[in-house]
Amino acid sequence: MSYSNVSNRTAPLLEAIEDVEPLAETIWSNLAAMTGIAGHKRILFTSTDAQSGTSLIAAATACGLARNTGSQVTLVETHLARPATAGYLGLEESPGFSDLLVGAASLDACLQHVPGCQGLTVLPAGAPRPVAAGEFVAPGALDMFDTLAARTPFVIFDAPPLLEHAETRALLRHVDGVVLVLRARESRKAAVRRTLERIEEAGVRVYGSVLNRFKRDLPFGPG
Repeated sequence: MSYSNVSNRTAPLLEAIEDVEPLAETIWSNLAAMTGIAGHKRILFTSTDAQSGTSLIAAATACGLARNTGSQVTLVETHLARPATAGYLGLEESPGFSDLLVGAASLDACLQHVPGCQGLTVLPAGAPRPVAAGEFVAPGALDMFDTLAARTPFVIFDAPPLLEHAETRALLRHVDGVVLVLRARESRKAAVRRTLERIEEAGVRVYGSVLNRFKRDLPFGPG
């Protein structure tokens, strides 16, 4: 399966995430153990390279958390320019995050429940468009992040590569930890090192890293 080319919006969730489900099971179980079920946790999934499978892994992990812990989970897609999550999960593409940021829709109007995964709510990216400078730190965005964190025990942010996107770096101030998705044979040590430095500078914990598109699953653990 090519993670960047899934476009069948009516495909069942399990069919869409079949290739990464065993890997996602390792991730969600470790996250639940490290963070604890009680309280509210905001977790950012990002990468060092485009097309690393971050969106699919984030979606599969979010569903695993909801199904297996009984917790309410919200998945937020922040790839405004190249949205993919709605396609993976068979949801309506808009309204979504991009519409919410410009005041074109309310938060409740943008949230969607995922068929077949009780407890998982998704805020898709919405209508594709470039990100405006500073809009992730605007008052409306900050209020929305706080509202989501207050509503559900887990908020999963699916974000573009951190080094390439200023909006992903801006999100670091709103999360408790990061899961870094690396692409086998593509992610470079120098890029990984710079990414980890940016996360450390923001004072955010690295919950773990995962090597995607490898012939076998690698252990997942705290950074």
